[in-house]
Amino acid sequence: MRTLRIPGLLFAIASSSVLLLSATACSGSSSATIAPEEQSLTVGYFPLVHTATAVHADNSGIFEEEGLDIKLTATQGGATAVPSLVSGNIDVIYTNYTSVLLAAHQGIELSIISGNDIGSADHGIFVSPDSGISSLSDLKGKTFAVNNLQNIGTIAIRAQLESAGLEASDLDIVEMPYPDMASALENGIIDAAWQVEPFQAGATANGLVKIGDLFAGPVEDMPVAGWVTTRAFAEQNPEAIEAFQESIARSAKDLQDNREALADLVPSYTKVSADVVEAIELPNFSSALDAAQLEKAAQLMHEHGIIDSPLDIVPLLAGK
Repeated sequence: MRTLRIPGLLFAIASSSVLLLSATACSGSSSATIAPEEQSLTVGYFPLVHTATAVHADNSGIFEEEGLDIKLTATQGGATAVPSLVSGNIDVIYTNYTSVLLAAHQGIELSIISGNDIGSADHGIFVSPDSGISSLSDLKGKTFAVNNLQNIGTIAIRAQLESAGLEASDLDIVEMPYPDMASALENGIIDAAWQVEPFQAGATANGLVKIGDLFAGPVEDMPVAGWVTTRAFAEQNPEAIEAFQESIARSAKDLQDNREALADLVPSYTKVSADVVEAIELPNFSSALDAAQLEKAAQLMHEHGIIDSPLDIVPLLAGK
């Protein structure tokens, strides 16, 4: 079993060993080796290209090297994973930051322990080729699909609309699972949609048209999602959290701009083929937590009515 080395425990063991050696020195006996305490974590991940950070850390032995025994379990992502976290069925989850901030606003005590990915060209705004839509300004009076109404996609598109001179109310935002969006565009059920990889590559292959990146302009380089636990778990398991943070940082560094590694890895835990991974816009992996950008996300949530009062994000950041 993989182990987590806890400094305080090792110090206590070492001190006890010294005393035992001192007491038995005359007889020539020696103390027995005591194994360090072990700890395991159940980690929930939504099977996307972006969660390759956790799968790679597990497959490559990074988690083990950092002293963690990890059980990965697939989740539905976003807000749907939070109840499993709060109930204690999962110790750490991958989720978008808007869901975390909304849960915190509702009084759920969470802790953001690591970043994972930053919005880049891997998130696109798509329309059908015969839609007559070629820019954000053409979206006035149209319908736009996001996978969840109260998440980062909603605030990102509204912020971009305002930068284009429109009102947030000029766009009808509807909720729809990512896999259903391309067909809905083709059949005229919706006018535009947010497609994240690997769905973006599939949309392009099916002839749909990308008119821009979702995370651009006022939301350029917005952190999209990261790794979260409850505040109680973070406070009770600081060594495990630190080991997890280091593991994701190492994994993110390995995978950044590494298409070959992703093409080999992603098909092993998703239904996405290596050929599709070869065609995707690569994620921008980053384990860093950008407090200023997260504060900006909270402000946008307040401005657009997802939360009804300002939110201080500092208590949500691990170690703050």
